[in-house]
Amino acid sequence: MTERAISQFMRKQAVAFELGVSRHTLTRMLKRDTSFPRFFEITPGITVIARADFDRWLLEKRLKSLPAPL
Repeated sequence: MTERAISQFMRKQAVAFELGVSRHTLTRMLKRDTSFPRFFEITPGITVIARADFDRWLLEKRLKSLPAPL
């Protein structure tokens, strides 16, 4: 029996899946949102993003969307 560990890096397909969007939409998001963490190439043709950076970005987006305290 093998356990599936959560990788510390994510490929574009996994990021798109997590966000519930297509890879094409993810590409548009990357062009428009300068706060989105950048992918980097680990080998020719394979680009990844650090999961911690992605999780931090997503949390910041969520916190910004919450109503301001009264």
